[in-house]
Amino acid sequence: MGVEQGGVRQEDGSWVKGEGGHKHGFALLEELKSNDALTVPAILEFAATKHGQAPCMGTRQLLERQRIQENDKKLEKLRLGEYNYLSYKEVLDMTSKFSVGMRNLGLGSGDRVAMFAETRAEWYMAAVGCLRNNSSVVTLYTNLPNESIAESLKETEVHTAITTHDLLPRFFKIAPQCPVLKRIIVIEDQLEGVGSILEAPASIQVVPFKDVLTLEASEEAKPHVAPKPDDVAIIMYTSGSTSLPKGVELSHRNIFSAVTAYFIQADLGLGDTYIAYLPLAHVMELATETALMAMNVTIAYSSPFTLTNNSPKVMKGTLGDARVARPTCMSAVPIILERIIKGVTQVIENQGYIKARIFKEALKFKQRQDGLSFAGKVLDILIFNRVKEELGGQLRMLVVGGAPVSPETHNKIRAMFGCTVQVGYGATETTASICSMDTHDARTGHCGPPNYGVVLTLEDWADGGYLTTDKPNPRGQIVVGGPMVSRGYFRSPEKTSEVFFERDNMRWFRTGDIGEVDETGVLRVIDRKVDLIKLSNGEYVSLGSIESKLKTHCLVDSICVCANPGAKNVVAIVVPHPDHIKKIGTKLGHLEDATTAALCEDQAVAEAFVEELKAHGKKQGLGRWDLPAAVFLTPEPWTPESGLVTAALKVKRKPIKTHFKEDLERLYRRLEEQDTLTP
Repeated sequence: MGVEQGGVRQEDGSWVKGEGGHKHGFALLEELKSNDALTVPAILEFAATKHGQAPCMGTRQLLERQRIQENDKKLEKLRLGEYNYLSYKEVLDMTSKFSVGMRNLGLGSGDRVAMFAETRAEWYMAAVGCLRNNSSVVTLYTNLPNESIAESLKETEVHTAITTHDLLPRFFKIAPQCPVLKRIIVIEDQLEGVGSILEAPASIQVVPFKDVLTLEASEEAKPHVAPKPDDVAIIMYTSGSTSLPKGVELSHRNIFSAVTAYFIQADLGLGDTYIAYLPLAHVMELATETALMAMNVTIAYSSPFTLTNNSPKVMKGTLGDARVARPTCMSAVPIILERIIKGVTQVIENQGYIKARIFKEALKFKQRQDGLSFAGKVLDILIFNRVKEELGGQLRMLVVGGAPVSPETHNKIRAMFGCTVQVGYGATETTASICSMDTHDARTGHCGPPNYGVVLTLEDWADGGYLTTDKPNPRGQIVVGGPMVSRGYFRSPEKTSEVFFERDNMRWFRTGDIGEVDETGVLRVIDRKVDLIKLSNGEYVSLGSIESKLKTHCLVDSICVCANPGAKNVVAIVVPHPDHIKKIGTKLGHLEDATTAALCEDQAVAEAFVEELKAHGKKQGLGRWDLPAAVFLTPEPWTPESGLVTAALKVKRKPIKTHFKEDLERLYRRLEEQDTLTP
């Protein structure tokens, strides 16, 4: 199945990268070192010098915007044109001008600047412009609640923030909570410029992005100080799935390590196009785009709202970004892949039973085939090439990170789009870099060997029953060391000392995840310490693992599996997919126009729902005690604004349990009553 040399176990029991990876990646590493390109700005300068007039960054032309109201919700529809590309030389020129402009505003070495904007070319150029001055960039997810944004700005004492035209009104509301904030730089909209600044607080100076590019020197101007590898580049706040977000300090050396890992593992180069839509606020995307520039890969900027023809902001008659950019590579998180699968499946099902059955059987068959088999090629011509067009038709490499991806999702995406799927594993504290699959490893359920420069070891966790002496494979808490490990949390020495430590002149981090390493040296993340619950019968269940398998069902939009310590069974809170729950309702006699809210309140629907969930769980290999005994259905989607999921859309278990406390108590009471009535 195309397994490359995975990880190699050393005498001390730790694992390092084996002989996998691409020669051109190792050659590029040596080239960067010889040019002393060890910081993010230096890598951009290297790329611009080497690639010159090659297309670097592309942005689609915005032709028209319509604001409409639908079902009491304000929606925006966009008519978009072709991509316009900046060359590497032009990107460096704009970045350098922004850097000079920031110094002329009095911002330089040691200052902190906040980035609060969606992924776009100006985000990257502005951020690297700040980094050229040895300023640190505080990255903020745009889907965080205003309170979280304000807390991050106050904690980091930011004087200047960079945002966009559409987010400016939010910043005006946040600004009064941040007395230190004095200036907002606004990236202009193609049609509306900066927009209205009438609501700007009197204490806030609003400066257009383009004006910064032409600012002349003033008395406040700072001298240019180039960053060194160990200077702090990014202060990135964790997603906060298990606690309040913490600001992780990442140096240029940390990011260089992650950049190196990417281009050693990625078989990319001149002629490839990457579609960028994941948040640049996450260091995974920042490191990825930096690596791609070193590799001479063109970046086409997009958004989750305009990625495909069916994306919510795409105006009827307008092509989605992927159809126009025709990317050969992209990154994704599992929840996006699951939505793509469900979306494709829904479109096919709407075409009738016969087509749906043919597609389903063809997909099953192709998943069992070698991707280059004759039968697979025939199925591509007959069926799957039309599916591939959803993402432009040229995709050949997909990198998945952010959360565990189920083998089912992995296989389906590979079969549908005919691309390699390379799963990676990392944490904010490790610059998103720990492990990643080798290109030709066709197995699923693992995340590859350690990345270049990473040392991985396992520690016993006896309370959970995971030991490094376990057979057939050692298991335990994943602990990693190397140049990608952060110096710690911003102004939080106590929290830093809990999970970071020094050993053998190396920085180490305890991840809190449980893993096992097989005989080929690849890592499987099998659990998370905070997710393990002991039931009344003594059985341990992993809530996160159960969720990752159940959420692949088409019925499920979002799911949180819960169990009180000592409970007899697990239960689940589920946001159902509206179209699929209606099918259950119709079978039970509900009218076709029944609302999702009404169906969620129907006990018979909930019981039918849980039976389908159990059947799916068994197919996914879940045991008896892993299957939810009951579910509570809720029609309201979980968003970061609700506080129930993180900015990266991971479930926040404690807030969910608090929010649905009474509903969970009713579920358990009903289960107890059923036990009492059962002879």
